[in-house]
Amino acid sequence: MSASFMDGLLLAASADVPIQPALWLTQAWQTLGWSVVLAWLGLVLVRRLSPNRVVHVGTALVLAAWTWLPGPWSPDYWLALAFQAPSVLTVLLCGLMLQRGWHAPSGWDSQIRPPSARSHAMAWVGVVLGWTLLLDAFALLPVQLYAWGFSPWAVTLVVALALMPWLLSSPMQRMPVVAWTPLAAVLLFALARLPSGNVWDAVLDPWLWLVLQGMVLHKALNRY
Repeated sequence: MSASFMDGLLLAASADVPIQPALWLTQAWQTLGWSVVLAWLGLVLVRRLSPNRVVHVGTALVLAAWTWLPGPWSPDYWLALAFQAPSVLTVLLCGLMLQRGWHAPSGWDSQIRPPSARSHAMAWVGVVLGWTLLLDAFALLPVQLYAWGFSPWAVTLVVALALMPWLLSSPMQRMPVVAWTPLAAVLLFALARLPSGNVWDAVLDPWLWLVLQGMVLHKALNRY
């Protein structure tokens, strides 16, 4: 194997010079992401309090528009100080659920089906990844896993993990839309490097990690 080929592999795997998204794109994504997340949370809340569809639509629109106000008048300003930007996967999932909740009947919240085996397996992947990154944050791992997220090889690994639903299903089985969201998140990351240039931030954030742990714990309690 030639030295030039080895140098090319090392350069491809290197995380010393991470590719960051443009500043304006980071700021736009931060506001857009929180507007989608808050609109979905508002829709879920008012659907449980009121059957009025006008209230549902109005709440989601008001929360989304409120996020675009400048400076401290916007919840995006304070959320970004505490949590920075939501992950690409979180925004895509919230957008998908927002679209479904927008057209669903009033009893939709009580008719949600339990997670499938594919969703449960993907939830376990997210939980394990989150705990591993937490150990890395406290320097309890022999490798710097988060820093490796700037490497192109990390993107390849995430793509392989995102293909798990296809590996766990039969060839003739139709995949739901939600199964495409991890791959869509990685594709958006590859195109725009959102939200931080690190692939782990594109597929996982603290709030999504907590939700995934809740899914796993709920499944375990129902079983035992």
